[in-house]
Amino acid sequence: MNRRMILYRGSLKSCNYHCSYCPFSRHPMSERELARDREQWFSFVRTLERQRRGIRALMVTPYGEALIHPWYWEGLGRLSALPEMDAVGAQTNLSFPIEEFLTRFREAGGVLGKLRLWATFHPEMTEPEVFAGRCRRLAETGVRLCAGCVGAPDHLEQFQELKSKLPPEVYLWINQMDGLNRPYTERELEAFLELDPYFMQEVLPAEADVGLCGQRLFAEGDGRLRTCNISPVLKEKWTETGEPEFPAPICRRKYCSCYLAYGGRQDWVGHMLFGPYPLFRIPRRPRAVFLDVAGTLTPGHGKKDGGKTPDRTLAALKALAGEGTALFFATTLPYREAMERCRQIRSLFRGGVFAGGAHLLLREPGGIEGKPLQEHFEFLDRFCGSYLEDLKSLERQFGFRLMTCRRGDLCYKITLLRPARRPWENREAEAVFDCLRDKEKESGGAGRSGLSGPGDVRYLIEENCLQILPAQADKAGGVKTLCRWMGIRPSEAFAFGDSPEDREMTALCGE
Repeated sequence: MNRRMILYRGSLKSCNYHCSYCPFSRHPMSERELARDREQWFSFVRTLERQRRGIRALMVTPYGEALIHPWYWEGLGRLSALPEMDAVGAQTNLSFPIEEFLTRFREAGGVLGKLRLWATFHPEMTEPEVFAGRCRRLAETGVRLCAGCVGAPDHLEQFQELKSKLPPEVYLWINQMDGLNRPYTERELEAFLELDPYFMQEVLPAEADVGLCGQRLFAEGDGRLRTCNISPVLKEKWTETGEPEFPAPICRRKYCSCYLAYGGRQDWVGHMLFGPYPLFRIPRRPRAVFLDVAGTLTPGHGKKDGGKTPDRTLAALKALAGEGTALFFATTLPYREAMERCRQIRSLFRGGVFAGGAHLLLREPGGIEGKPLQEHFEFLDRFCGSYLEDLKSLERQFGFRLMTCRRGDLCYKITLLRPARRPWENREAEAVFDCLRDKEKESGGAGRSGLSGPGDVRYLIEENCLQILPAQADKAGGVKTLCRWMGIRPSEAFAFGDSPEDREMTALCGE
């Protein structure tokens, strides 16, 4: 989730459409003004060609319509040819001549597979069937795009017609209508959610968090830079001779008030729904999602933190489940504790990776209460009997309470729990295992624990919990197994967690 993206808005302030609500249709630009916009754009392109600045995606977000002007196609083609560039695109009303301008894009070296279009339907200017036909033609050529509109209740029937005519792979988004001057009614919300399952991301407020904005930038034609389209101007400027630095983000907003603002944040929900570059608004549509519990689905790691899932996260999970994505927990918590922590959302999930990978569960579609289809445990066979007694004898010395997770008589996870004010340190964990080895030697080295042998167990520290697990059990391995049970590849899934224990899992599923 560290891929940098830049948005570009030049001096273009005109449009070939004449929508009643838009000021740019009433601002015809002179040839001199258009020449200035062209010059600014190519200056930006040359700078990005010479100084990558770690940027791997670009989207043109103009005032007005940029893609009716051939120079934007030439610049997008040149930038898409850069090996480091993953994607280039623009917001557009799709009114450009498709074959002619795609040819210009290719002639400039453009890689069609990297082109992304955010297409906006304007009901005053075109018919649903015509707009959907243009979307279909672009999709047939290999261009990836989304389509959408401003959520005006008066145009609902046209939006429904558009949805029915769009290719199934083209996502229809709905922007919240700022000029409505009232909340949406329940019936309107339901209607827009039928069109756009992610519409609640628009309706629910997104609190600004500048800490999530370090990987995106907004550039204007005159070189001014912002963190996003609604943030203040930064001190740095974008110039052809400037240093290849990525400036620190600045924000004075309380809320991210539009998709260009909240969609560009390094927010795991955005990446789960829309991939590594959420600003293109093209859904990822994973077949399965694996999510850590503590710190991801619920705040913090302790029981006192409660189990309430943030509203925007809950809305995203409901949308994914409604579209048929299989949701799974991926947690070091045992099953029962995870279910208790996640009472609010557990019905959306089909099982998961529990106890750090020592317990795997897949249920039938329909939620966590469905019939188990497959289940597997990795047991700590050698950690029973007298070995647990050895651990118990260390409780007072190291200040912990011994807790076990069992399936029948067999143990699959051990937790050495301390008070919250006494987090574990690595040196203390090593000292515990040294003591166990010493006790084994004292008993005659009968191999009671196997700790001297290679790779029998592993441990991990989670604040005041020292977790002891079978060496072969981890979250990444659990994800591989669950994907195999479902007949899908890990690359078709999404995974997220906020701890070192989650890194291999998230890398397995890619960005």
